Amino acid sequence: MVGYTLRQERERQNLTVSDIEEGTSIRALYIEAIEAGEYDKLPGTIYTKGFIKNYAKFLGMDADAVTKEFANDLAELAAEEDAAKAAEVAADNPPAQEKTPEPKPVKPEKKSLGYSIQDDNSGSSSKLIIAAVVLIAAIAGGLWSWLSDSEGDVAKVNPPTEQTQPVEPTPADNPTPVANANPAPNTDGVAIQARFNDRCWTEVNVDGVVVQEGLIEGGQTLTWEGKNSITFRLGNAGAVEFFQNGQSLGVQGGVGDVIDKTFTKQ
Repeated sequence: MVGYTLRQERERQNLTVSDIEEGTSIRALYIEAIEAGEYDKLPGTIYTKGFIKNYAKFLGMDADAVTKEFANDLAELAAEEDAAKAAEVAADNPPAQEKTPEPKPVKPEKKSLGYSIQDDNSGSSSKLIIAAVVLIAAIAGGLWSWLSDSEGDVAKVNPPTEQTQPVEPTPADNPTPVANANPAPNTDGVAIQARFNDRCWTEVNVDGVVVQEGLIEGGQTLTWEGKNSITFRLGNAGAVEFFQNGQSLGVQGGVGDVIDKTFTKQ
């Protein structure tokens, strides 16, 4: 595991987790999670890869080789999870055993004495004659009922439908004006705007107080204001573009880089 490799090299150099945190700006809890292989406690794969790369560089190791080892660890973990899920599904759904249906005994048909083909034919003919008589009687009754009803019918005229006057729509109330979405910068202190082009773990410290910490999704533009200073700790510096007083300051690092950046009142 890549965490074991990094921890061995750190201990060989007689360095503590606090030394790594101070030298790389990676939080101690993330360093401990990497060394323990507890990737679920980290903000995401892309940020974990950046943390591991910076950790390896700080120790003087081959960063590319270490990140490849991390990729192999992820592949092995994914294969183990797939195998565990397949075993769980197989345990929950055992194959059903097919049962061969048993043949049902056929009972011999009982026939009365003197049974013959002529008896069957005579019975069928009687049934046909009765059905024809019933059908003729039904047709005659329906014809008589129709003739009787047609003599007393009176033409019906539907009353004219009432025409409703269209209602003119009432003018809508004047919409409430929307407040300006881009307020003027705070000229009495420092105001920083950050545009996130991709996901980035971010910690924002305004005048010595942490006001935000966690993942910020790409496509957002956020603004912070302070009296003296605003400090950012970014886990993916290449994804964030800064603006101050309406002017772009550009990005402050590459993709996956972990940096600290402080802005003060101009």
